[in-house]
Amino acid sequence: MQPPSLFITGTDTGVGKTVVTALLALRLQAQGINVGVMKPFATGCCWENGGLVSEDAQWLKEITGVTDDLSLINPIRLEEPLAPLVAARRLASQGPAAHRDFMPEVMAAYQELQRRHECVLVEGVGGLLVPLQEQQNGDAGVPSLKLPLFTCADFANLLGLPVVVVARRTLGTINHTALTCQVPLRPPAHFAGLVFCDAHPVETEDVAMQTSPAIIAEMTGLTIWGTVPYLPDLSNEILNRVAQEFLVLP
Repeated sequence: MQPPSLFITGTDTGVGKTVVTALLALRLQAQGINVGVMKPFATGCCWENGGLVSEDAQWLKEITGVTDDLSLINPIRLEEPLAPLVAARRLASQGPAAHRDFMPEVMAAYQELQRRHECVLVEGVGGLLVPLQEQQNGDAGVPSLKLPLFTCADFANLLGLPVVVVARRTLGTINHTALTCQVPLRPPAHFAGLVFCDAHPVETEDVAMQTSPAIIAEMTGLTIWGTVPYLPDLSNEILNRVAQEFLVLP
């Protein structure tokens, strides 16, 4: 049976979404599945050869070995490390550019990746309530939240994909993760599982780190797909081993 495409979100920025997206892709590739990866929105991009480039999107392409062009993997690139809506508004505080509708470009790229691959892993930006753009007329009926801005949650609903939540294990994660899993999703979008990731070095694994994942799984009713250790070495060899050893896909 063909695996479903997935939407990977996080409880915050810097929790390890890109690494987890790569690990999921490598795990599926090891099963012989043709996987596409996508990071539709990237901020904090750098200028290279006259254009903006997301280092995360570039790394995701290289580590997974996909041949798709970066313009498909990462169609929306903004320079300032801010929520996409905020970065776009600051780029053009007046005029239509501040209210640009990103969705036609993003959806065209996603549909092309869907055509090329058996499944596509879509990495969100920040968390589910990060604003991506203004609400557009074409969004009518899609948003699940009564907010004036189009968020990552609305984007997940638009795609209609199962959502995987990446979270940390440290103190405070219970509230952050449980709140993330309370964000309304509209079927067929739904919360599918949890991946815990140590995005920073761990000197001593304290009681909070040992107990939080199980409590969160109990509170949310979601399955833990894996707990990823801190990885100082992000080589393909290490990531492939970690994907096999630390991820348990349903």
